Amino acid sequence: MAMMELTAVRRRETGKEVNRKRRAEGRIPGVIYGKGLESRPIEFQRKPLEKFLDTARHGTVVVRMTVQDGADGKESYAVLKEVQAHPITDRVTHVDFYEVALGQKFRVEVPLRIRGKAAGIEFGGVLEVVTRSLEVECTPDNVPEFLEIDVSPLGIGQSLHLGEIAFPEGVVPMEKDLRMTIAAVHTPKAEAAPAAAVEIEAGEGASVAEAGEKEEKEKE
Repeated sequence: MAMMELTAVRRRETGKEVNRKRRAEGRIPGVIYGKGLESRPIEFQRKPLEKFLDTARHGTVVVRMTVQDGADGKESYAVLKEVQAHPITDRVTHVDFYEVALGQKFRVEVPLRIRGKAAGIEFGGVLEVVTRSLEVECTPDNVPEFLEIDVSPLGIGQSLHLGEIAFPEGVVPMEKDLRMTIAAVHTPKAEAAPAAAVEIEAGEGASVAEAGEKEEKEKE
């Protein structure tokens, strides 16, 4: 499990204009909430937050977060739930965190990491990864950064199902259908001839046939 530390400050002022000014000053607004907990507006310094997000893109990360509220600081654990970014610059504009309690189970989306080269690829097969993440239930100290799946045994026409994945101790998938396909190797589909080319060939054939009929009539 990957764990990082972040420091946030409780926001007392909210609104678009206030947030725009905060971003210009290098601070990013966000919110932290949890089951049975009030939603609290917070903000982060941009650089530490972006460093965290770079790591979080590679897998699930549990955050030991300290929220400063005046002279007081409250420590809690949380996972990233949502990141909003500017549509043009792609810079982070807002983040959501979900607070969790150590020892208490909660649900979290964990990415899948593909390992190996499917055997069927050597014979022209095409690997299809049906799902890129799975929702699991576990305690914060058992959250896997990612789930690794080995596709190397898969031949053409073979699939890897949920029931074949080995989950770490204390981690339980929320999907109960163990037959759910995670990845499969398919036979590549034969490319169909372009419709336009077929029409042209048919047209040319008709022209030749018509010309032949015309010559026969002239002989008669």
